Amino acid sequence: MKIVHCFFTMHTGGSQVLAIDMLNEMCKQHEVSLIVVNDQWNEKLLKRLSPLVKIYLINRKEGSRNPLPVLRFNLLLHKLKPDVIHCHEIKLVNLIRFGKVKTVYTVHDVGIKNPIIDKYDSIIAISSAVATDVKNRFNIEAKVIHNGIPMNNFKKKDDYEIKEDRLIKLVQISRLIHEKKGQDILIKTMHKLIVEQGKSNLVLDIIGTGQSMDYLKSLAIDLGISRYINFLGEKDRAWIYDNLANYDVLIQPSRFEGFGLTVVEGVAAGLPVVASNIEGPAEIMEDIATKFLFEAANIDDCAHTINELIDYYQEGKIKQVLDETYISVKKRFSIESSVTQYLDVYSN
Repeated sequence: MKIVHCFFTMHTGGSQVLAIDMLNEMCKQHEVSLIVVNDQWNEKLLKRLSPLVKIYLINRKEGSRNPLPVLRFNLLLHKLKPDVIHCHEIKLVNLIRFGKVKTVYTVHDVGIKNPIIDKYDSIIAISSAVATDVKNRFNIEAKVIHNGIPMNNFKKKDDYEIKEDRLIKLVQISRLIHEKKGQDILIKTMHKLIVEQGKSNLVLDIIGTGQSMDYLKSLAIDLGISRYINFLGEKDRAWIYDNLANYDVLIQPSRFEGFGLTVVEGVAAGLPVVASNIEGPAEIMEDIATKFLFEAANIDDCAHTINELIDYYQEGKIKQVLDETYISVKKRFSIESSVTQYLDVYSN
């Protein structure tokens, strides 16, 4: 089968990381290409692709009305003659003039507003919450295929002993857009735990870049806890694979989230995960015996849940819970499982 994945831009976001992992798995049995339409891409991300994946960069200026890049895009499709064009950004379908090839679009989040979704032949939703949102907005039935990750790539944590005087290392990984990802909630929770409750053995690493960086740094300073919070910037996938297991807890405090890939990554690295009880993360954790979920945007409940998790550590209960969680998550959210389901859609 000849498969083309398309993006306007290829930065380090959840959908782009997912596509890289999918392409690397699909190319083992199929002829696979990636087309990036605009002149914006992350070189390190593209270097993660297998040599078997063909990369094409159209170099269109964002927002350009010049028809030549669109022509080059369609001439390339004519040359590649794909069986399926898989788009990860909704407006890409407007550029496709090539024959009667099947088009697939993956909806990566709730709240999409663009009505051209019905131009695609097949719609994939990354969670039941996203599928319900698509149904409510457009009366379109989307097939649910959960995001997958290469779980075997992650170094797995093996030390679950936390003594009372040991530093407890928390981590949060997301784009720094606090209105969605809720990093401000987590920083305020750290203030409650450290200043109000006296837990000075906590440290939080925030990994990612984005428009909220300055605001979040200022918030930590204003609350007097900046020395407990490290902003590490963007880290590549190799760093995540090798270093996530060095933490004790991964926290995902999003206000809204279509899925929550970092929740799965935390489990892959052998970490307990604390997440807000919104649809995406809650769906991931629905079959997990012990759910460390807190009420979204509720600082008190977030602090309570983190304390509950620390108690599990100190009582020696956490390893058994995580071993059971790992088996369940690997079965449901491995990249192999995700790709198998996508290939079934392509072949339909």
